[in-house]
Amino acid sequence: MEKEAFIKELKIILIRTVFLNIAVYLISSVFVGFTLSVAAGLLIGTSGMLLNLFLLNRSLYDIVKRGGNKNSTKMVIWYIIRMSVVSLLTVIAMLWCTECMIAAVIPYFYPKLVYGEKTLLRKEEKAE
Repeated sequence: MEKEAFIKELKIILIRTVFLNIAVYLISSVFVGFTLSVAAGLLIGTSGMLLNLFLLNRSLYDIVKRGGNKNSTKMVIWYIIRMSVVSLLTVIAMLWCTECMIAAVIPYFYPKLVYGEKTLLRKEEKAE
């Protein structure tokens, strides 16, 4: 059941990510023009964000499934793995150019925007 719920959430984030990437690209075109580096940065950042969400889901599933006293060690290991992936992708974008690096960092904030939007615009359920 957890896998289906994760896939559903990932689809929601992915659909909104496409629109947010288009908006960021169009806004950035005002400042730096239509460049390949911004588009590549958004692509690198989006893939990193999705990979980060996948690793976060796996780590949570692994920690909850195993239980026991070694949860803190597992959490730290998964955190180091996730941050290593984020750092590696940011360094790759940084080696390309500054615009690419900035554009690569922006998609990591998309889940916060999507979940914040869902919370703010959620219809209140009526109690029966």
